[in-house]
Amino acid sequence: MLYYLTSARQAATMAFFLASWGKALNSRIQIFAYEALAKGVDFPIRDGVYVFAALDGGLGSRQPPSRLREMASALHARLVQMVGPHKVLNHPLHSLGRYALLKALYHRGINGFDAYRLGERPGPHRFPVYVRKEISSGSEEPPLLGSGQYQDMKDDGKSIAIEFCDTSDEDGIYRKYGALLLGDEIVPRHVFCSRSWFVKQPELGGAERMAEELAYLESDAHAEALREVCRIANIGYGRIDYALLDGRPQIWEINHTPELVFADPNYAADPRAPVHRRFTERFTAALDRLEST
Repeated sequence: MLYYLTSARQAATMAFFLASWGKALNSRIQIFAYEALAKGVDFPIRDGVYVFAALDGGLGSRQPPSRLREMASALHARLVQMVGPHKVLNHPLHSLGRYALLKALYHRGINGFDAYRLGERPGPHRFPVYVRKEISSGSEEPPLLGSGQYQDMKDDGKSIAIEFCDTSDEDGIYRKYGALLLGDEIVPRHVFCSRSWFVKQPELGGAERMAEELAYLESDAHAEALREVCRIANIGYGRIDYALLDGRPQIWEINHTPELVFADPNYAADPRAPVHRRFTERFTAALDRLEST
């Protein structure tokens, strides 16, 4: 059994999966909301795998720990004692968020770009940069800012500036790779291709792109590098979003509450159904192995 702890607001990401491609896992994945802890709802502590998702916002903010986060951290400690640390994935307080992860990866030479809090001194030394919220992701492409434009930005205490890293190929196509970490296993999820640097969806399709994506789902070429990133982040569950620069992964973020497969009412007719099916097969196999350890 996998017990998936999340906020009530973000529970839909796993629920969508269990309503579509993950239907066969309904009896093996139980969603539990953090808010229930504060209400005194009894949490089922049994043998199984435990995921602490939704680490941003109330559980991942830089504010002093709230009662809810303290309760989640205490539960984490009890679970580690009962089932072992390899089956308790992510820590409510100590898993790295977006800013801390990007800084760590830059200083270790893994990423070739740096990140800064607005108002941080010294500031960016390479431009352009783009600005985004530290604990949320927008769907609109942010503008690329030069030095003068950046200096005019107001520090809102919630945003970070990230140096632009051009990962386009010789045809001007950008690729965003997504891979799910479950325990110590990397499960390739997708390759989105776009002519925009801000890749959110698979904007370029066709048989060639489908073949490329399916080949990625069968490949573990980047697995060891991604495991090292997750060890640095103290993460055991999440989707690593990254691109390749000269063959080396450049990490954009680790999403602690990833959308596995969206529940389209006509999901079986989705043109990317072979990708969703293969991901679900590999995810299920990884869960089987983790549960049996």
